[in-house]
Amino acid sequence: MPKPKKIKKKKSFMFTTRHYSFTGIVSLALAVISLLGLVFSVLIAYSGGGNVDSHYGAVGLSAVFMNITSVIGAFISLSERDTYVWVPNAALVADAVDMIAWILLVVWGT
Repeated sequence: MPKPKKIKKKKSFMFTTRHYSFTGIVSLALAVISLLGLVFSVLIAYSGGGNVDSHYGAVGLSAVFMNITSVIGAFISLSERDTYVWVPNAALVADAVDMIAWILLVVWGT
C-alpha cells in the first residue's frame, strides 16, 4: 500500500479590522502641541530675561490643560478594541515627559 500524499496547506491570509484610533491620534497631537508650548514659553522667558508678558503664561497654562486632556484621551484610546496601541502609548510617553518637565519647572522656578 503506497503512502498517502501529503495534503499541502493552502496559504491563507487573515485580514484584520485594526485601525488607528481617532482619539489616540488627537491625543498624540495634543501631547506634541503641549510639548511645543512648553519649549516655546521657556525659550521666550529666557530670551526676555524673565520679564515677559502675561500672555505667555496663558500659553503655558493652556499647554498644561492640553497635557491633561491628552492623558485622558490616551487612556480612553487604549481601552478601545482592535486599535493599534503604539499611537496612544507614544502619546503617554510624550505626556509623561511633558508633565515631568512642567513639575520640575514649577518646583525649581520658585
